[in-house]
Amino acid sequence: MKSDAVDKRILEMLKQDSRMTNVAIAKSLGMTEGAVRWRIRKMVDTGLVKRFTIDVGSGASMFAVIMVKAKGETKRMMSSIADLKIHKEAYEISGEFDGCVIIEGSSVEDLGDRVDRIRKLDEVSGTRTFISFKQW
Repeated sequence: MKSDAVDKRILEMLKQDSRMTNVAIAKSLGMTEGAVRWRIRKMVDTGLVKRFTIDVGSGASMFAVIMVKAKGETKRMMSSIADLKIHKEAYEISGEFDGCVIIEGSSVEDLGDRVDRIRKLDEVSGTRTFISFKQW
């Protein structure tokens, strides 16, 4: 299915609020609920829409970015970091550092504990940590 401008508008609305009803979308676009339902069904059937989801607040108020250097293989280090299950996001990167790990926590102490767990890994030779004070 080739998407058109109406499909794109529907997708934008659903990105803003995945719980938005077909009726609300239809009213906003001047369409019938059945037409919106049919378009969404086609987008799901063709794989344009993979799932409907929500973002859940973690209660975390602080974030940190940890740049990590590997002692040996970067993939092994990143796998060990992922096994800790304390990261929000983790990336293998190029440059001065081998990996970038984003963590979240409820306090500086919470972030510090998580950073320490990463630093204690045998595969990690060094880190540089940046704590975020405000999200824009």
